Amino acid sequence: MKAGMSRLRSVIVPVILGIALLLGSLVILLVTRTPARQAIRVTAVIKAIVNDSEFWEMVKAGMRTAADDFGLVLDIQGPWAESDIDGQIRIVEEILSGSPPKALILAATDHARLAPLVEQAWTLGIKVIALDSGVDSSRPATFVATNNQEAAEKAALEMQRLLQSRRLLRSRGLLEGREPGKVAIINHVRGATTAIERENGVRRALDAATSDGDCTIIGAWFTDNFEENAYAITVNLLAEYPDLAGILAMNEVSTVGAARALRDLELGGRIPLVGFDSSIAEVQFIEEGIIAATVIQKPFNMGYLAVRAARDAMENRALPDFIDTGSVLITAENLYEPENQKLLFPF
Repeated sequence: MKAGMSRLRSVIVPVILGIALLLGSLVILLVTRTPARQAIRVTAVIKAIVNDSEFWEMVKAGMRTAADDFGLVLDIQGPWAESDIDGQIRIVEEILSGSPPKALILAATDHARLAPLVEQAWTLGIKVIALDSGVDSSRPATFVATNNQEAAEKAALEMQRLLQSRRLLRSRGLLEGREPGKVAIINHVRGATTAIERENGVRRALDAATSDGDCTIIGAWFTDNFEENAYAITVNLLAEYPDLAGILAMNEVSTVGAARALRDLELGGRIPLVGFDSSIAEVQFIEEGIIAATVIQKPFNMGYLAVRAARDAMENRALPDFIDTGSVLITAENLYEPENQKLLFPF
């Protein structure tokens, strides 16, 4: 009996092992022959790739988080300087002439000069998402940005309020210094829609709100998005216009450069400075009383929503023409409110 069982095992065990090996081979064959799902590539071309701008660092962080959430392969490129329009054009040309991505997120440094490349991308079947700055084309699936005119109106109305308050204090003999009236705009890159819309928003708000010349814009100066240029412009303005009463700076670089000049000239707090964006330096200048207020955007949200919009566009989902990521006026009074701290320090 035992000899029979032994012979039976000697037959069954090899059969079982053979079947197991056969099944294993079939599994391996099926796996190796099943084509891997190709990752969907999305390329973002921003205004400047260097990491000295907290705004763009937060935009990039938002984009990378969204790419991880949606399983996309994200490549972020851009010129070294925001004023390098030709450099950004070359980057986009190289992207389109190579193996183009499924979607292109573009923060155009110039709304007119980047438009032909957006048209070319569209003819190649690439979904285009405009980010931060618009482009003179109807091809983008959507535009993800701050409502720049609305944000600039907040800055302008805060400047008007500050100058009216100073005028009242001066009339009561409680304040000495410059008579409110003349205001200068320090802007970033000529031709960028952010610069155009913010200046338009400031002018529109002040034209509608001021009376008796209590807030007159003497002009706009451009930094080409270099902090040292903003510094020099501020110094020159104060020398040329000894009655300058206020400065409106239209982005992080312009604001920090102007604040540094006011600090070094010991004019911090005596000439109201209302700026844009949020950075550690700007928060410090607010705490020191050199920056009276700043309009902050939501760059992390901007980056995240741009990648989500790219995903939706590639899946042919309906998108609105404009996705407003919002803005908030920050002053020394509301700087430490919990909701504003989350916006100022999203990490």
